[in-house]
Amino acid sequence: MLKGFQNSPELNFSIPEHKEAMLMAFKEVDQEKGQDYPLIIGGERIMTDKKIVSNAPSTKEVLGRVSSCDQLLADKAIRTAHDAFQTWSKTPVEERICCVRRLVDLMKKYRYLLDAWSIEESGKNWGEADGELCEALDFFNSYIMHMRELDQGLELVYTEESCKCIYIPIGVGVAVPPWNFPLSLLAGMVVSAVITGNTIVCKPSSDTPIVAYKFIELCEKAGFPAGVINFIPGSGSVIGDYIVQHPLTRFVNFTGSKEVGLRINQKAAQVSEGQIWIKRVVAEMGGKNAIIVDSSADLKRAAAGIANSAFSFQGQKCSACSRAVVLSDVYDVFVEEIIACAKVLKEHQGSGRDDFPMGPVINQSAFNRISGYIETARKEGMIAFGGNYDDSKGFYIEPTVVRDITKDAVIAKEEIFGPVLAVIRANSFDEALEIANSTEYGLTGSVYTEDRTHIQKAKAEFHVGNLYFNRKSTGAVVLQHPFGGFNMSGTDAKTGTKDYLTNFLNLKSICEDLTY
Repeated sequence: MLKGFQNSPELNFSIPEHKEAMLMAFKEVDQEKGQDYPLIIGGERIMTDKKIVSNAPSTKEVLGRVSSCDQLLADKAIRTAHDAFQTWSKTPVEERICCVRRLVDLMKKYRYLLDAWSIEESGKNWGEADGELCEALDFFNSYIMHMRELDQGLELVYTEESCKCIYIPIGVGVAVPPWNFPLSLLAGMVVSAVITGNTIVCKPSSDTPIVAYKFIELCEKAGFPAGVINFIPGSGSVIGDYIVQHPLTRFVNFTGSKEVGLRINQKAAQVSEGQIWIKRVVAEMGGKNAIIVDSSADLKRAAAGIANSAFSFQGQKCSACSRAVVLSDVYDVFVEEIIACAKVLKEHQGSGRDDFPMGPVINQSAFNRISGYIETARKEGMIAFGGNYDDSKGFYIEPTVVRDITKDAVIAKEEIFGPVLAVIRANSFDEALEIANSTEYGLTGSVYTEDRTHIQKAKAEFHVGNLYFNRKSTGAVVLQHPFGGFNMSGTDAKTGTKDYLTNFLNLKSICEDLTY
């Protein structure tokens, strides 16, 4: 067991002072709405004519406009990071850690404001937003602990020679975080790079650039030198390939879709003129996650866990359950139980600001894509519950349960990234495992069962990076459930672990003959 590490507790908003502080933070956000935000390169604020407009998914309200980077400025950001690396890479580990510790304190100080911006910009509710902030704090504290360990180098066999193996930073990295965890994943990707002595160019999602800007501001206040962390929002079609292929880029840390992840991997593999290294790619690319329910399972508990996994944050998690694989003899009863859970969520759907359990999807494009899948589902199975959607005021889609889906159906194969659950019938536990493994992904999975033989079989044969039993498939906690998947789900770089940091380090072996 790890000693000296505790996960950060989430706020209890039933406590009046926490609720009041949250409401005051919303008032502060309201006062800031409509502002323009710059790029940050080497500490310099740069406004550009072209802007990214950030809209609230719950109301379509314009929250602000963020400067959009072009290739010329992207080149400047990477070269600035390269210059800063020459000094930052030689900065003692404890000095780097001090910056991260100050950042932890600042995150706590501005906790409610960060939560409020995340709620407004991503559509999360209060608990989801604060849970994400806690995850960021856990990342930071775990990185501090692990970096101290790595700074000691590897333990080697004693000889008459002086031998040691040390970890050294590798250079400029590019971070491309997603919109669905605009604080925790962005923060984790940035801080993992800089605590290991690298410098970073961060291209945030165009859907949540203001949350990203607020975080980068705190990094500056925490004392990270100018140029160590650079902020360049921009269109992927304009600067995406450019920053990945830049000859000074050493690694790319990406979370997002399979299609974009594969493109990044392909582009990073191409050696640019002047490049003298193989670029590293850390990628988390999504999932088509299944939860198996066998005949011995507590069906009410299974339905509640699956509903949470499928519909929390509107199914917009790479770990979300989008397939329930249920044994035949309990199939019909389970469907009724999951419908009952979905009904409760539908009755409590609204804006994250009003703290509804279920809110909007992120934008018009997502709304159109998910509603298209629902129409496909009508042809492939039967809509048992939900199936309605409305974008008149915000991007709202009902929790949707589709029964009688075959394992080869479109909605059983493709990642929907929305509140749509396909319920698939299996005639045996072996068949259920076969169905669960029948996609190109391998991120999360869960099994509801009281049969120990099924548990042991699933441990050996359910091929996912994160496997759970008798609980939901979402909500991985730092250093409790190291997160990352196989196959088209990504490179299985387990976030929050010591091994994760080694993605951004080289191992240097040093030997000295002491007889001279």
